Amino acid sequence: MAQPQLKSVVAAEEANKNLIIVTGFGPFVGHEDVNASWEAVRLLPDELPWHGHHYKLEKREVPVEYDAVDKAVEEIWSHNPQLVIHCGVHGIASCIHVEKLAYNHKFTRPDYARQRLPKSSACLVNCNTNMNDNHTLHCGLDVEKIVEVVASSCECTPTATDDAIQSTVLQSSDDVGNYLCGYIYLKSLDRNRNRTLFIHVPPINRPFTSEETKEVVLRIIEECIRQVTENEKVDC
Repeated sequence: MAQPQLKSVVAAEEANKNLIIVTGFGPFVGHEDVNASWEAVRLLPDELPWHGHHYKLEKREVPVEYDAVDKAVEEIWSHNPQLVIHCGVHGIASCIHVEKLAYNHKFTRPDYARQRLPKSSACLVNCNTNMNDNHTLHCGLDVEKIVEVVASSCECTPTATDDAIQSTVLQSSDDVGNYLCGYIYLKSLDRNRNRTLFIHVPPINRPFTSEETKEVVLRIIEECIRQVTENEKVDC
């Protein structure tokens, strides 16, 4: 009687090996009508073929609320996905930022539901082993390599004509911020820093359309898959 149950568990584990979960945020102050991160994420394909493998892309919109992030992160990692990509909008960015780290302090701002985080810091599952003396968690993926590879291969170029907007497609960043973007990144890095990344996207048409942003995010995901796969070979 237990055999079918065992097969079901094994099948679920195999499916999760090729599961990639990508999140974008919902509305918040200054972005009430549309959040550029979710607009790009929702355009991603449902499946991604890569070097003979087929990955399922599961896309989720997360409310800009601390409690919603806590629940989302818990549920996401319960599936043990191959990769988790969080996206958020950076109101004054003029290119895509690939974030290197998150820090656990100064979460003083109220969320979109006007709720504040007790003690202005997050409760982490693995904080004693993952957190360094500066209260930061660093991404285990090679962010500089991600930027290098995607910048050299991406055919997307900004369409904006405003000279004040730079023409760089993407760059690395060590300032994810102290709002919900930094909060969700911190929570997922605490779960698995080697399978988590955060991407900040600029507002729509400043300078990328949602379709253009989606293409860059997709190229970033492909490079992340390559790195995770290579790291697994080394571990073996």
